[in-house]
Amino acid sequence: MTIRRHDINDDEIRIISPSGIKPKPKSRQRILIYGAIAVILTLGVIITYLALSDKEVSDTTLQIEEIPTVQVEVYREATDTAIIVNEPGYVSVTDTVVNGVGLRILTPEQATPALVIGPEALADTTAVLIVQAADVRGDNGQIAGACVVSGNLVSRGEAKAGFCAIINGEMTIGTADATPMLEQAIESEGYFFRQYPLVVGGQIVENKPKGISLRKALAEIDGRIRVVLSSERLTFHDFSQALVDAGVRNAIYLVGSTAAGTYTDTEGNRYKFGVNNDSPYDQINYLVWK
Repeated sequence: MTIRRHDINDDEIRIISPSGIKPKPKSRQRILIYGAIAVILTLGVIITYLALSDKEVSDTTLQIEEIPTVQVEVYREATDTAIIVNEPGYVSVTDTVVNGVGLRILTPEQATPALVIGPEALADTTAVLIVQAADVRGDNGQIAGACVVSGNLVSRGEAKAGFCAIINGEMTIGTADATPMLEQAIESEGYFFRQYPLVVGGQIVENKPKGISLRKALAEIDGRIRVVLSSERLTFHDFSQALVDAGVRNAIYLVGSTAAGTYTDTEGNRYKFGVNNDSPYDQINYLVWK
């Protein structure tokens, strides 16, 4: 048999070895590209997932933080409202007996005083305390002594040494024949009137009237101005002594006897004292707290 590499006879069989067939090699560059694309897609999926997870956590965190913020605003509004809204005034009432003399002490709370002229002042239901202030002369119906109302000098004279001044809502009582508080009351559109002095610096002041009557006073006790009513008829001296025994530092007289007034207690109950007779005088005047 003639050995030929490319020829074969009819009675010959050629055995083709598999090792003789060489597969076509794949491109290495193409494999690298596919691998890179796969890595990029995988990273994209992971990044997208993490981003969505972070957004959900962030949104949840914001919603949680908004809750205390709303609560703080609501609390602040409630606090501001409590400051702005004024609570109603009232009168604290103390009944005491000193050396056998009964006294009722009225202390206005959360109320500002003013001096009002005219009988209609007694009907003011918004006031927590009303009491007659300066005397009115019987001969001409005018207020006795110097008197200032809302900065206007409505009466002149120094019939009595005791005085009450209300300047910028602050009440001061004292005794002086002349005081700069009269001018201050005019300049500040305040109030001023004169009455008998009863107690000065814890000492009794003697007065000319010697009769007995129900007494009323504007008195300083423990640094606060209060209204004191006697439960029985007393002389000026006995009333002044009872005030000193009750711890009064300074006091001036208020119209006594059956002069009418009203006050409202801590429960909102309204009480009257004295007799509400219609006054014939237009200049009748009252201290009014409201």
